[in-house]
Amino acid sequence: MNGLRLTPVVTVIGGLCVAVFLLTLIMTPAQLTGLTAYELTPARFDPGAAEGYASPTAALAALLGHAFLHAGPIHLLMNMMVFFQAGPFVEQRMGSLRFALLYVLSILGGAVGYLLINPHSAMGVIGASGAVCGVFAAYFLAVRPSPRAAIEDPRVRNAMLTFVGINVVLVALLPLPIAWEAHLGGFIAGGLAYLVLAPKAATGPWS
Repeated sequence: MNGLRLTPVVTVIGGLCVAVFLLTLIMTPAQLTGLTAYELTPARFDPGAAEGYASPTAALAALLGHAFLHAGPIHLLMNMMVFFQAGPFVEQRMGSLRFALLYVLSILGGAVGYLLINPHSAMGVIGASGAVCGVFAAYFLAVRPSPRAAIEDPRVRNAMLTFVGINVVLVALLPLPIAWEAHLGGFIAGGLAYLVLAPKAATGPWS
């Protein structure tokens, strides 16, 4: 993986995640409580809920903002290590603007995955893992001249299945507070976004 060569959008996203985490270290308890507005909480999307999001803007803030919050240094480090492995390569292949859009769509895909599978849950989730899974889906499709060539390559296909097996199936089976549903939604969204957004010159024809 070409993760050592930093690219603009990857650097900005990583920097934002780190900056937000460092900011939480100096926040007061009241300020930290205010950050719960940016957690992704399915029950709050119910229009009839007593503690529902006050407006579409507040709901959108949670849909996107949860991906820039992390529960602790290990949570942040794990997500950023994986992100910086695949992100620079995908951004180089797609271009910065397309990559930024893919990242946002992966955030939303992860959010939708969690909301659909847990529509009434009052458990809020935070973290960039759904978006990072979307970036990795794009990475797998980008490592060969075309997405079809990538899927037909046994090494790439096996690596993709292993990634999904660890980050979705295994995580779902372990008694850990990890939102595998967001991993799955982000992975699907990132793969689909790459198919639509990747420049023809980078991927070649599908057929």
